[in-house]
Amino acid sequence: MAGRRITFAGSTVGEPWWTLGEIVAKVLEPHGYQVNITHESFSDNNVRWITGRKAQVGATTPVLIQSAIEGIHEFKGERHRGLASIATIKRPNWVALAVRHETGISDLKEVKERKYPLRILAQSPERGSLLDVVLRTYGTNLKEIESWGGKFMKWSGRMLGGYVREGQVDMMLGNIYLGYTPHNRFWYEATMLYDMRFINFDEALIDKLVKNFGYTRGTLPHGLFRGIDRDIPSVGTDTVYIYCLKSQPAKLVRLIAEGLDKNSDLFKNARSAIYYERDEVWKNPYLPLHPAAAEYYRSKGYME
Repeated sequence: MAGRRITFAGSTVGEPWWTLGEIVAKVLEPHGYQVNITHESFSDNNVRWITGRKAQVGATTPVLIQSAIEGIHEFKGERHRGLASIATIKRPNWVALAVRHETGISDLKEVKERKYPLRILAQSPERGSLLDVVLRTYGTNLKEIESWGGKFMKWSGRMLGGYVREGQVDMMLGNIYLGYTPHNRFWYEATMLYDMRFINFDEALIDKLVKNFGYTRGTLPHGLFRGIDRDIPSVGTDTVYIYCLKSQPAKLVRLIAEGLDKNSDLFKNARSAIYYERDEVWKNPYLPLHPAAAEYYRSKGYME
């Protein structure tokens, strides 16, 4: 049995990556596999767990895969090679920007004009990060905001920080999707406890985010959360990848690809909005399909 124990690189318990790990575990269990899903491979750590051979299979986003391959953003100075896709799963996910109504800010250009000491919740403060690009597009930066008395708080899916509940946050910038998960909980808390004003992304910013981060254009649908009273042009990702190293044994990869297909009903009861679509499962613009996965999808007539 020892040879049939594998590690799945997921994220915090309850997050979509973790949920995909649970589904993979269920489809492999009848074949005698024991799957350990780890939460330590959250965020950009996920790719490192795969290329570092600490996990055999994982789940991550197109944005992180692109950055890891190109050695940019979180992966500056690194190059991750030898990756292969097993399945592309549909997962609606957008980037949202919102400020508390009490600030009186309706356009981020006003932050500079008023030297407003924004207390910001976002994923990373680093130069070149999503937050940095957004702030600089509107004429300011985090260092400047902090000089006016502002503050940065890290958005984490590891159940860290009661910032929102305690009223410490004026502005939020991060992923938004359906499901009360450790990462997404901040949106639920903020939109229920406070009046949040969701800010439009202008065309120039959207173009920049698509080019710099690999996002795709998208529309944040009205009614998704309280305060989203209109369709908002934005960016996001609509897929998540189940992937591995090209060197992973064909038997394991074939069992996962076939198991996900034959048990696609498992996605209907997932805690997050994730979908298995047969005409999309084999498509991946960044990673080649593992040969065993490609063989299976061809045998089913899914691939063009």
